[in-house]
Amino acid sequence: MTAPRVLLEAGGRRYALGPGREIAIPLDFHGLQARAFGLPRATSEAFETDGFVGDTRRGGAANCETLTITPHGNGTHTESIGHITERRIPVADCVAAPLLAATLITVRLRPLSESSDTYAGTADPDDLVITAAAIEQALARVHVPEGFHDALVLRIPSDDGLYAGPAQDHTGHNPPYLTDQAARALRDLSCDHLLLELPSVDRESDGGGLTSHHTFFGDQERRTITEMVSVPRDLPDGPYALSLRFARLLTDAAPSRPILYPLEVV
Repeated sequence: MTAPRVLLEAGGRRYALGPGREIAIPLDFHGLQARAFGLPRATSEAFETDGFVGDTRRGGAANCETLTITPHGNGTHTESIGHITERRIPVADCVAAPLLAATLITVRLRPLSESSDTYAGTADPDDLVITAAAIEQALARVHVPEGFHDALVLRIPSDDGLYAGPAQDHTGHNPPYLTDQAARALRDLSCDHLLLELPSVDRESDGGGLTSHHTFFGDQERRTITEMVSVPRDLPDGPYALSLRFARLLTDAAPSRPILYPLEVV
């Protein structure tokens, strides 16, 4: 019996899904980790109590570990507007559809001083940023069918020097970020789910304003931002189906496992 094909409907057309490609960075609790903002390493320790040790290598009957993690700085994570509001809005309530129509684009970085864009927070003219023009130019280079702006995945070119694999610690390196105009452009595209190869949409030290977060989220509780993804270099820019899933933790951010699926019109 032939297995049924998984289909996505978007913009009035139907698409069949090809093999998925994961864009999450694996989080190794006992090895190298991708981190940011000086937050501590994610750790894993065997639970112990009288008469029980949660490690079979130490004679325990089963493995049982206690995990300590700060999602905003430990690997790939998805966050909700609850990250910047007094309202505690769980990120797990923000993505209902099993598949989202998404577009992958590769965006060039440029120094803030070489752009007409601005940043309302603390900034330096030499900061590398993603501008509104860079997003518009990247979208113009690919054919994006109607309905594929619901989710946008922003990849940084390898020769821009940002991507260094899952072991990279961004702390103290002033990673690139979105300008005010770039965040507004994404919102104006009706993008509800933003994924990017950056530790944050805002500057590492921005004075506390988090202006790109505020601009992108607006007052929309359905929107999400997924940071610190790692897109395979061989994936071409263009439309995909996106599976964006994570543990149903009632927190503003959670470790996530986004997967991109290439599409074929049927």
